[in-house]
Amino acid sequence: MQELILNENKLKTCANTISLQDIRTLKELYALKSETRDLREPIVRNIMKQRVVGHECIESLKNALYSLETIHIDDNTGQRVLSIDGLRQIEVDLTYEIRELKKDIYYLEYGEDRFIDYLAKFIPHFRKYVNEGIELLRDRHFNAFVTDRDGTTNNYCGRYRSSIQPIYNSVFLSRFAKNRCNVPIFITSAPLKDFGILNVSINPSNTFVYAGSKGREFINLDGEFNSYPINEEKQRLIRLLNERLLQLLKDPNFEKFNFIGSALQLKFGQTTVARQDISHSINADESTAFLEKVKSIVHEIDPASKNFRIEDTGLDIEIILTIDSDDHESLKDFDKGDGLEYICRKLQIDTTKGPNLVCGDTASDIPMLEKAMELYSDVSAVFVTRDNALADRVRGICPQSFIVPSPDILLTILGLLSL
Repeated sequence: MQELILNENKLKTCANTISLQDIRTLKELYALKSETRDLREPIVRNIMKQRVVGHECIESLKNALYSLETIHIDDNTGQRVLSIDGLRQIEVDLTYEIRELKKDIYYLEYGEDRFIDYLAKFIPHFRKYVNEGIELLRDRHFNAFVTDRDGTTNNYCGRYRSSIQPIYNSVFLSRFAKNRCNVPIFITSAPLKDFGILNVSINPSNTFVYAGSKGREFINLDGEFNSYPINEEKQRLIRLLNERLLQLLKDPNFEKFNFIGSALQLKFGQTTVARQDISHSINADESTAFLEKVKSIVHEIDPASKNFRIEDTGLDIEIILTIDSDDHESLKDFDKGDGLEYICRKLQIDTTKGPNLVCGDTASDIPMLEKAMELYSDVSAVFVTRDNALADRVRGICPQSFIVPSPDILLTILGLLSL
């Protein structure tokens, strides 16, 4: 196992440090989270190069943790609250932010062996799942590793902007990508950047192909940008849609939807706006009313439903530009299967080679798995879910499937396979 030894005589000074902060606003929260990204990214690079990690880095992470833990808790609701604009307040669930900082601190202080023991204390049957997963995938070097991010390789966060990748997460994934894969690919529904997967990831450069907007846009291992073609009329319509939604979210009645979950994400060929978060901080009636308001805007712009499809996940409203179906006689929404096919074509991936590994956690990842089964030879799948119906679908599509209940189990399997 890799040990993270802190040698007092060889400490590397942190490129960035974090001081204790009094966090009172959402803006200050996001600024602190950005600081943790700036701190974590070079730490991962040092670990991957087997360099010593200094105590200053750990103290900075502890300062960030304490700054989050001391955010004001409302006496009546028992929830942490932050100001939006100095007047209005919003409840914030910081479970992800606090928990992942604690994990990173433990990982750096005690090393990988003890860290894995630490994870096992909190996840039922952790060792059983990890051992079975390693046995399934042992001694394989994968041609393609295709994975979703949130809920699959990263624990869910109440706000996408706060979902900065942890250090241990990046080390495990990057080590697997470098040691056990030819082409490692992230395909996420989130945008690529501003604000997207590139803004929350800390993996070393040139390690992963990052694909946003379900694969409509991606950056290859050399940092080159590619995007799926969209005709001018559809581009005009999605610009109009985005303008209407931005205006809607300025309305005091709907402004709160800017600050929960995915918030508003202007993707390439798709727009996502949150109507609820994983903590269900929005009243159910308000959430439903907002959904209907968004649907009415889409209908006004596209009354014949030729250009947009709406997918409601219960948390997010995804508005997706249509594309021609395989028979060219009907329209369909762009899914991760279309994205994977586009990426394979652009990167000229040799799909005849195997084995290949696909990982996901929701029904939106099923088209990605189905396309992999169609394109690739020798496909294995690991899905992170507690949904028995989804697990059965995955097994029905891919006989070499393994189901786990937690992203940290998948991460540990990948991390241990790459030692």
